[in-house]
Amino acid sequence: MTELLRLRLPATAVFVGVAREAVASLARGLGFAPDDRDALRLAVGEACNNAVEHGGPKAILTLSCSQDTSFLVVEVANSGEAFVPEGSAAMPDVDAEHGRGRALMETLMDSVEYEKTGRQTLVRLKKKLPPR
Repeated sequence: MTELLRLRLPATAVFVGVAREAVASLARGLGFAPDDRDALRLAVGEACNNAVEHGGPKAILTLSCSQDTSFLVVEVANSGEAFVPEGSAAMPDVDAEHGRGRALMETLMDSVEYEKTGRQTLVRLKKKLPPR
């Protein structure tokens, strides 16, 4: 796998936009269609929002993007409390205030994986590369 991008950012809402736009820009350069760039932007934003929400004070958000032969792989990790959900996420009721992030990521990406490493939660998002 070839690493294309790595960012270490304070896990605060201000930097979620930086992470989203960095991935969208990279996806544009890799030839992703506008709809797929928007899907990546939204999924990365949700993963980063979760990292901010659950990261705790002074947490660091790490974003990395890699490419293998078939996929763009985006990993979002926080340095806060580790959490790995079980099973697929269901979309909550329309009037629910929270709980859409996982369901959106799982709908928009080809694959979403969660990994717990010590006190760190890693979310791995995969999107099939466009044909060249």
